[in-house]
Amino acid sequence: MKLFQRGLTQIVSGALLGFALLSVTAAAEAGNAPSDSEQLIANEKAWAQAAQDSDADRMASYMAEEYVEHVWEGATASAPAHWSSTRKKEWVEAVRHRTEVYSSVEVRNLTVHLQGTLAVVTGEYSQTGTKNGKDISSTGIYADTWLKRNGHWVVIDSVFP
Repeated sequence: MKLFQRGLTQIVSGALLGFALLSVTAAAEAGNAPSDSEQLIANEKAWAQAAQDSDADRMASYMAEEYVEHVWEGATASAPAHWSSTRKKEWVEAVRHRTEVYSSVEVRNLTVHLQGTLAVVTGEYSQTGTKNGKDISSTGIYADTWLKRNGHWVVIDSVFP
C-alpha cells in the first residue's frame, strides 16, 4: 500500500509541477506579446499593405463580416453632399477582381482609443489608386472601429469624413 501511495504522490507531484511550468511559460509568453494598442497599430498598417498588395484574402482577414466603410461625398453640380457606404464583400471583391487597385496606401499619426474589447483608431491616410479606371487618389483623416473577438481584433467600421 505504501508503494502505491508513494507512486500516486509522485504522479500527482509531477502533474502539479507540469501545470506550474505551463503557467510560468504562458505568463512569460504573454509578457512578450504586444499590447492591444501595439497590435491595433500593426493591424492598421498590415491591412493597408494588404490593400496595396491587392491581397483580398489577407485584407478580408482583418475585417468582420458586418464591416461597413462610410465616406463623406462632397456636393457636386449633379448631387448634394452625402454619405456613401461600402460593405466588406463589395470592397474585397473589387480588390480581388482588380477593379479597385491601390498603387500606394500610407497610414500615419495613428492614435488608439481603447475601451476594453472595443477600440477606435484615428489617423491620417494618403492613397493613390483607381476604381473602375477612375482616379481615387486622396489624403485625409479617418477613424476605424475595431472589436476584439475570440482574442483577435477585427475592424467593424471605417469613417472617412
